[in-house]
Amino acid sequence: MKKALIFILLVLFQFSINGQIVLTDDVLNTTQANKAYALEDADYKYDLKSIIKTDTFDFEQIEKPLEIIDFTTSRWFIRFEVKNPGAEKNIMFETARPITDRVDLYEVKKENVVQSWKSGDSREFSQKDYAHRKNIFPIKFDPDETKYFYLVLESDGEVINLPFIFWQQEEFHTTDYKNQLFHGFYFGVLALVVFIFFFFYILLKDVSFLYYILYVSFQFFLQFSLEGFTYQYIFPNSLYLASNAVLLSAAGTVFFVILYATSFLKIKERSKGWNKYFNGILIGLSIIVIMSLIPGKLHAISYPIINLLSLIGTISILVAIYRMRKKGYSVNNAFSLGFLILIAGAVVFILGNLGVLGDARVSELALKLGSGLEILALSISMAGKYKEMQEEKEKAQEKALTNLESIVEERTKKVNEQREKIEEQHKDMLGSIKYAQRIQGAILPTDERVKEVLPNSFVFYEPRDIVSGDFYFVEHVTTSSGDSVDLFAAVDCTGHGVPGAFMSFLGNNYLNQSTKIESINTPGEALDFLNEGIFKSLKIKESNKKGVPIRDGMDLTLCGINNKKNQLYFAGAKNSIFVITENKNIEKWDVDADHIKTLELKEIPNKVLIEVKGDRHPIGLYGKFSSETFTSHVLPINKNDLIYSFSDGFVDQFGGSRNKKYGTKNFKKLLLSIHHLSMEEQKRKVISEFNDWKGENENLDDILVMGVRV
Repeated sequence: MKKALIFILLVLFQFSINGQIVLTDDVLNTTQANKAYALEDADYKYDLKSIIKTDTFDFEQIEKPLEIIDFTTSRWFIRFEVKNPGAEKNIMFETARPITDRVDLYEVKKENVVQSWKSGDSREFSQKDYAHRKNIFPIKFDPDETKYFYLVLESDGEVINLPFIFWQQEEFHTTDYKNQLFHGFYFGVLALVVFIFFFFYILLKDVSFLYYILYVSFQFFLQFSLEGFTYQYIFPNSLYLASNAVLLSAAGTVFFVILYATSFLKIKERSKGWNKYFNGILIGLSIIVIMSLIPGKLHAISYPIINLLSLIGTISILVAIYRMRKKGYSVNNAFSLGFLILIAGAVVFILGNLGVLGDARVSELALKLGSGLEILALSISMAGKYKEMQEEKEKAQEKALTNLESIVEERTKKVNEQREKIEEQHKDMLGSIKYAQRIQGAILPTDERVKEVLPNSFVFYEPRDIVSGDFYFVEHVTTSSGDSVDLFAAVDCTGHGVPGAFMSFLGNNYLNQSTKIESINTPGEALDFLNEGIFKSLKIKESNKKGVPIRDGMDLTLCGINNKKNQLYFAGAKNSIFVITENKNIEKWDVDADHIKTLELKEIPNKVLIEVKGDRHPIGLYGKFSSETFTSHVLPINKNDLIYSFSDGFVDQFGGSRNKKYGTKNFKKLLLSIHHLSMEEQKRKVISEFNDWKGENENLDDILVMGVRV
């Protein structure tokens, strides 16, 4: 027994002297990989259990704070020790790229694994222990506690970047929020470029525009995949497609940038030698793409080859531009500058992938910045090209003036062409809006999710247009005090259609974020967070100070049901909720008189409908109420009580024999008349009442009614 104790102490001593990460202020939120030790297992012959129980393995110290492991198919064991010298800390540990196949973390103690976390894109996204596109591990450290860890990494041939960041929880969420905003802006710009250049292509029928559209689209998906969004949102359960997304999008990016450049430079007409050269690169890329689809060694070697071909291809474009200029061919200066910027960013990115550059984050940022600046330069070149085409058009018109009959025929022909183009554009725009509808539908909770959180409920949701400014939100949360709360919200954004839909995306995003922040524990605090986010996103204060008032915002109600405590938590921005209950003793309710109104009907003597009003100011209003916070109310509820939350679309709908608004009074009577029915039957009654009242009239607004039985 004594010998065994001595052996354990020696093992722990060996671990401690090899290096230690101490969670001080200068270490937190920075990468610390050089304080860890790595062991390569090229043949997959070791397991974690054998490594923990013996000290004969030759671990080597990592040299850099942010290490890069070149293209590899090996299994890597990373050993490190972390000490918390101060008070209790909740740490978010970030490591490896989002596209790393396996990233598993194990806490060991006395030769045993006491806790483990699973991550990496070789498993379905839902199986990750922490649902985030990156590899994130939440770790709790008690005061003055030291913990010992092993990290197991596997890749299918891609480079492994090894940041070792121990984030303070609040700093992690702040940084993650900023990253989300940056990526939203970046991907939004790329999507906008595709949209605009698509119309250029339709109008001008120039194939270089088509190649450019495809190039930007693949650039979009390359960055989308590198950041882990493709795995999280597009292929969360399709591991084969998720693992090939980076290779395919990288190959597509280079393939179409070469086609775009050769088309713009007219390489085929100007130089047969350069044309054959670029065709050879395109054939090589095509072969590599086929190889990458075959799992195993062929897939693994595709990573370095495709990076090498990409580097050669992009540099060759710049050389071709120089050669064309030397031969006296005119090459647009903005086009040349755009490719110079793009290729500089691409070269830095590829050199980072090849391990030549030390900091992979710099190389990835270089590609983003390069592509963004390139878009600006190419937009200028497109303006010049459009001007040239306009001048050619004017010359053709001057020539046509010599013959009146030809002028009439030409104009008639152009009118018909324009009509067809407008019809085609309308069709394309309608298709884009319908695609936005699919995106909006994806952010709304599914019927299954609604029933999972609120089993006894209904939602009546009917957009006025294809997309809606109204949306509903349902989520189950646990408060910092450990209470389990079922949240639901009915939100009415400013406007409807596409403008309203954009506001709904913002609102849904901030409501989702509020459920993940530990300091937010009441509906009022969630609305304050939403209000602050809308102000920042739309720059409301700055615009109003400049004399450009922004009146975009939203009215909503946010409710939380605590079934264990029989309590309803409520906060509202301008809107109210209706509660139907047998509890008439509202004097004891924690709600001031300005926020409550009771309706009793003789026909239903044992029930009362209580209107609980939200605050008078909406989300996003600048001026009188800018500095006011939202009030949270705590209401007693009983089994079978009903809660109704809604937008103003139903009560404001015109109809009936006198073609007037339906009104709040009628709406209350409707709810009292159907409250005893099942929730599905209530939904049918509400829809039937709305359609009967509306008649032949069109919807004036989006419609949203939610009903929940406790």
